[in-house]
Amino acid sequence: MKKFALLALLILILGGSGPALAQMKEGSFHLSAMGGLVLPNNQSHFDNGPAALLGLGYNFTRNWGLELMGTYAPNLDNDGQAHVYKNHRWESGQGEGDISMLRVSALYHFDTSSNFVPYISAGLGGQWTKRDAYADYNSVAGTAAIGFKYFFNETVALRIEASETYGFQKKSYAITPKERGRLIAPVVAAGLTFQFGGEGPCLDSDQDGVCDIYDKCPGTPAGYKVDADGCPITVSINLLINFDFDKAVIKPEYYSEVEKVATFLNSHPLSTAVVEGHTDSRGTETYNERLSQRRADAVREALLERFNIDPGRVQAVGYGESRPIADNASAAGRAENRRVVGVITGQDIDKKTD
Repeated sequence: MKKFALLALLILILGGSGPALAQMKEGSFHLSAMGGLVLPNNQSHFDNGPAALLGLGYNFTRNWGLELMGTYAPNLDNDGQAHVYKNHRWESGQGEGDISMLRVSALYHFDTSSNFVPYISAGLGGQWTKRDAYADYNSVAGTAAIGFKYFFNETVALRIEASETYGFQKKSYAITPKERGRLIAPVVAAGLTFQFGGEGPCLDSDQDGVCDIYDKCPGTPAGYKVDADGCPITVSINLLINFDFDKAVIKPEYYSEVEKVATFLNSHPLSTAVVEGHTDSRGTETYNERLSQRRADAVREALLERFNIDPGRVQAVGYGESRPIADNASAAGRAENRRVVGVITGQDIDKKTD
């Protein structure tokens, strides 16, 4: 039991975090193939060894499923410490043996809207052993497991599990009562699960037309047009405004650049804009951030006062030198990085342009 508790803790540590958004499907089948390690209890007189697992299941809902899982651990060493009645006499000895287990379990999946899906399971099955030195052991068994599935896409998932199978039948062939016991066989395993079939429409929490498993921008406001990644479509307008050194005053000859943003906002009344200010890397980071904010504020004020744009539709953000688009090592690169950009999003924007 202590082994199983430690394995369960390891499962929780390994699977405790992960990016969100994946899909368990109601009415789907799943096929699991895993490899792992079986850790039999001392009274079984088996050493630890490798195990192969193969399972087939069906998800009645996104949370509940049923699974048939087989486990086979071949060529496990016998430790030779027990005496057993075999061939009409008491014997002891060393050799090898196999453990086979079959279980039918109910699975409950906790978070079916994430690609990290923890689960627990419980069920009934059987245990069978074949030994070179000792009498065989067969029993009906109870089983419990804890694990998680991490979906790479809607079809394939990593699966990691810690399970324990508890034989109900005590061994009746040992010499002393101390040696009378059950086969308790914890298994820790990892492999792949393949999900196929099931419900057609995928889970789309923000109803933007992109399945949650592929949506890189969850929680998109209702009505916004999105791209293939589920992110709101944006229009970026580069404003060719030259500011004097350490100044944030827009010269009259550059008002036509500001008008580009105003014209677009007027033609898309459901849109909003963020005016971004950027600098090159000369100067301190704090200085550049403040300068870029002043220049972004100047463009915002021009939109409001000169072109009568609603203040609630325009924000100004100074990013300083943190978002370069060219190499600051050259004069040409620094010139590209000194820029003001209007980034526009909205429900009535359906085509991405730069």
